[in-house]
Amino acid sequence: MDDHPPLTRTRYRFGDYLFYSAMAAVPLLTGAVAIYPESVFGLVCYLIVLVAAAGLIFFFFCTHCPHYGRNEKRLKCMFFWGLPKYFRARPGPLKWSDKLVALAAALTLFAFPLAWLAENPGLLAIYLLSAGVFGATVRRCECGRCPFAECPVNKTGRQTPAPENAV
Repeated sequence: MDDHPPLTRTRYRFGDYLFYSAMAAVPLLTGAVAIYPESVFGLVCYLIVLVAAAGLIFFFFCTHCPHYGRNEKRLKCMFFWGLPKYFRARPGPLKWSDKLVALAAALTLFAFPLAWLAENPGLLAIYLLSAGVFGATVRRCECGRCPFAECPVNKTGRQTPAPENAV
């Protein structure tokens, strides 16, 4: 067993973004596949929920992250690659309202397709397993190396460093 603490993740590569995007695509597409045959309107609503949830998480959660605080015009993150920084960085701990909004957005996105998925146990199993694998992979591979110690799921016990070349 390796007792050495993992190195802090200071940068992401485009390959990291592709890896996590592909992992996140499996439950998202499974939800869309379950919704589409039953309701095109439901699929449009699902896509709206997806965009809205991503936007809320981006503002309320990501703007606190040291990766967001870098003096670069575009993000290079495992979830948002190449996006311009629409909001000013808000370094430091998340407020309870930031946590609540980000959690509510993620739970809404997760729960939205469940009614359609319940009608197809095979797709429901794929959805739940792929969402679980996605969450476990992020937790296992990233949370122990994350520089954002104030993140509610970070278990590194480190202090968050000042953003590199802070704006």
